[in-house]
Amino acid sequence: MTALERLAATVMLVLILLVAGTLGVRWYGAHQYQAGRTAAIEERAAADARAVLLRTQENAVLVQHQGETNLKITEAKHEELAPVRERIVVERVRVGAAICGPAAAPDAESAAGSDSADPPGGLVRSDVERDLVALKLAVEEDLATGRACQAFLRENRLVP
Repeated sequence: MTALERLAATVMLVLILLVAGTLGVRWYGAHQYQAGRTAAIEERAAADARAVLLRTQENAVLVQHQGETNLKITEAKHEELAPVRERIVVERVRVGAAICGPAAAPDAESAAGSDSADPPGGLVRSDVERDLVALKLAVEEDLATGRACQAFLRENRLVP
């Protein structure tokens, strides 16, 4: 073999080794990159799972606390509302100046159609009474709810 052929064979060998080395380094780098990426993804997924679990536990505690708070407010409202509800339901609604305005004086000439004059105040019809009682109860319930919520806010120093 001549010197020129040896030089060509050496250059060819160096080129082959250089290409093989470059490909090997690139493969190793890609492998390391993928391994690092996979580890980072797994680490992030584990951190996310821990965060979700922690937040779920915090939410459970918060739900329990809010349930207790709602129960206290509801109990205060019902305690305040019970006597008012009883008073509203027991009292009968009467027609008088407070509901219908001042009563007109009965005319002597118009009494021919009945045996007696209209009384100045009497009980209202049952459907009107039912509606008035329902309205009074609804208003009192709303007011009691507002007062109970305000009391809770004051107790916990949430308002000045």
